[in-house]
Amino acid sequence: MKLFLKIIPIIILFVLPSTMSGQSEKEYEVIIDSAIQKMFRKEHTKSLEMLIRVKTVAEQKKWAKQNFRATNNIGLNYYLMTDFGEALKFYLEAYDIATNMPDKKHVMTVVNNIAVLYFQEKNNKKAYEYFLKAYQTAKENNRNDKAGAYAVNLGLVLNKLNQINEAYKYIQEAENLTKDDPKVNIMNKMALAENLYLKKKYKESEAIIDNLIPQLQSPDENENLVFLLLIKAQISEKKGDFVQAKTLALQARKLSPNINNREEVYNYLSKINAETKNYDASLKYKDSVIIANDSISKVNNSALFNNGKIKFEMQNYQFELKESQQRLKDERKIFYIIIASAVIIILLVLLFLYNNSIKYKQQKKITQLEFEKKQSDNLILTQQLKEQETLSLLEKERLKNEIEQQNRQLTSQALTISSRNDVVEEIIEAIVNQPEISNNSSLVKSIKDLKIQLKNNNQWDSFFKHFEGVNQNFITTLKERHPDLSSSEIRFICYVYMNLSHKEIASILNISPESCRKRKERISKKLNLPEKTNLFDYISTI
Repeated sequence: MKLFLKIIPIIILFVLPSTMSGQSEKEYEVIIDSAIQKMFRKEHTKSLEMLIRVKTVAEQKKWAKQNFRATNNIGLNYYLMTDFGEALKFYLEAYDIATNMPDKKHVMTVVNNIAVLYFQEKNNKKAYEYFLKAYQTAKENNRNDKAGAYAVNLGLVLNKLNQINEAYKYIQEAENLTKDDPKVNIMNKMALAENLYLKKKYKESEAIIDNLIPQLQSPDENENLVFLLLIKAQISEKKGDFVQAKTLALQARKLSPNINNREEVYNYLSKINAETKNYDASLKYKDSVIIANDSISKVNNSALFNNGKIKFEMQNYQFELKESQQRLKDERKIFYIIIASAVIIILLVLLFLYNNSIKYKQQKKITQLEFEKKQSDNLILTQQLKEQETLSLLEKERLKNEIEQQNRQLTSQALTISSRNDVVEEIIEAIVNQPEISNNSSLVKSIKDLKIQLKNNNQWDSFFKHFEGVNQNFITTLKERHPDLSSSEIRFICYVYMNLSHKEIASILNISPESCRKRKERISKKLNLPEKTNLFDYISTI
C-alpha cells in the first residue's frame, strides 16, 4: 500500500507548471526539472546539490515559486531516501512558503506530501487530517484532477482506520475524477477492492482484483500486485479455501520486490499456516518475519548512515556556496570537521557493532537457558507421566486381583450352594422312598415345601446380586448387546466369566461336563462369535 501514496506526490511534483517570469527564472526552472529527473534516477546527491543552489538563489532574489519547488523537492529527495525526519523539515518549510503565495495549489501539494509521511509512519489519524486538507484545497481551487488523487489517498487511509463507509464515498468520487489518469484510476480500483473486502463483499472484491491483475504485469507494478494477491488470499481464507489462500500468499512472496513488503507477506503466511494447524511452517514464517525485521533494521541503519553522509556533503556544499570567498581560510577547519566526523562515525559504528555483539551473545545465552529449562521441564513432565502411568497400572492390577479374589469367593459360594442342594435332594429322595413316610400326610407336605424352596433358589438370586456388585454393569451391558439371551444362558455366561472349568460349571448346574461343553457351543453361536473366537475371550472385553 505504501507504493500508492508514493506515486501520487511524485507525479504531482513532476507536473507542476513552470510558468516563467523572466529569463533567469526560466533557467532555474530548467535546473529544477533536471534535478527532479536525477531524483527519479536515484542520483540524490546531484539532485540535492542542484536544488540547494536554486534554493539559495531563489531566497536571495525572493522568487517564491522557485523557492517552493526547490524546497519541496529537497524534502522529496529525503523522503525517497527514507529519511522522514529531514523530509518533514523541508516539507514544513515549503508549506510556510506556499501559504504566502497567492496560488493555493502549492499548499495542497505539500500538505499531501506531509500526509504521506504520516502514513508511512502509520500515524493514520494525522495522515487523514492532512489528506483531507489537501483534498479540500483542491476542491476550493477547482482542481478536480488533484482532488481525484487526494480522494484516492483518503479512501486508502480511511480503509486503514476501518471507516469503510466514509472511505467508500471518496472512492466513488475518485472514480469519476480519475478517468483521464489510468494509473491513479487503477489505484482507486485497488482501494475499492480493499474496501469491499472490509465490507465482507468478497465476490465483488474478487471480481475487481481478477480484472486488475492482468493490467499489472510489469515489474514496476509488483508492489501493487502483491497488495491485490494478499487481499485475494484473505478472501479465499474467509471462504474456507486455505489451500488457495496459501498459494496466493506464496505467489505474493515471490513477487515481493523488497524486504518491507515481505514482512507483511511472511506475517500472513505464518497466520494462515497456524490456522491450518501447520505449526512448523507457521513458526518458520514467523522466524522469517524476525529475519525480515532484522534486515529492515540493517537496511535502515545503512540508509541513515548514507543519508548522514549526504547531509554532510550538502551542508558542506551549501557552506562553500555561501562562503566561496573564505574557502581557502576555512579549508583547514573543514578538514578537521571531516576527520572528526569520520572518527565519530567510525566510533559510533564500532560501538554499534560492539553493542550488537553483546546483545547477540546475551540473546544466545538466554535462548540456550530457555532451551535447557524447557528440556528440564519436559523431562520432569515425562517422569511424572511415567509415575502416574505406573501408579495407574498398579491400581488396575490391584482392582483386577480384588475382582478375581471376589470371583473366587463367589465360585466357592456357588459350589457350596450346589453341593448343599445336592445333599438335600439326596436326603429328600431317601426319605420319600421310605414306605412309612407316604402314610404321613403332614410329613409329605413338608417335603413338598422343601422341594419348592429348593426350586425358588433365592440364594442364587443373592449370588447374582453379589456378582453384579463385583463385576459392575457386566450383566447390564451383556443384555444390551444381546437382548435375546435367556436368564439360564446369562447365568451360564457368568460362570464362564468367573473362569470356572467345565467340570465346575457342570457340578453347579448338576449336568455332565459334555452337556456343559455343548451348551457353551450353543451360546457362542447365539452370540454370532467366529469359530476361532473363545467365549471367555469375548465376554472378557465387555
